Amino acid sequence: MCVIAVLVPTMAACDDPGQAPHHRLVVGAADNPMMRVVADIYAGALRRGGADVADAVVIGDDPQLLEKMAAADVDLFGAFSRTLLTELAPQTTPVPAEDVFTELNQSLPQGVSVGDQTLVVAGEPGQVLVPVYRSAALSKEQMKTVNKVAGELTTADLEALAGKAGNGDEPRDLAVSWLTEHGM
Repeated sequence: MCVIAVLVPTMAACDDPGQAPHHRLVVGAADNPMMRVVADIYAGALRRGGADVADAVVIGDDPQLLEKMAAADVDLFGAFSRTLLTELAPQTTPVPAEDVFTELNQSLPQGVSVGDQTLVVAGEPGQVLVPVYRSAALSKEQMKTVNKVAGELTTADLEALAGKAGNGDEPRDLAVSWLTEHGM
């Protein structure tokens, strides 16, 4: 009796020796129509750029999403700068609008950063939508994609999309339409 053994290479944690393990990006959002649309815009832009992005959006408030980032369960979410700063570093004196972005960057946990500020402003000055991401999760090319969204997404766009999502339209479908309309 002759036994022929065939060795099949197996994939352990890495796709390729010497390469980082494959990582499916996970996007999070607060549980409201506006932030769900933002999450789907970021996810859709990254997918169109070739990234592997999970279909499901992880829902939670900013502190919960930051906890999930610490556990590497969420890689990216949108947040309003002053709200997030207030949650991270409650101040007795208000931070001037022009210093919010810098203060926010300094207050984030190690390994977490914010991308370019969007053109979306809510309420008071300094309350700007920013992408919050795990520094180790997104490549430079993926951050360019996220920052491209920041340069295109306006307050009027997001308010219109959030209104439609609030009336029952699917946030992912709205995001796909917006991305197509903006050539992304």
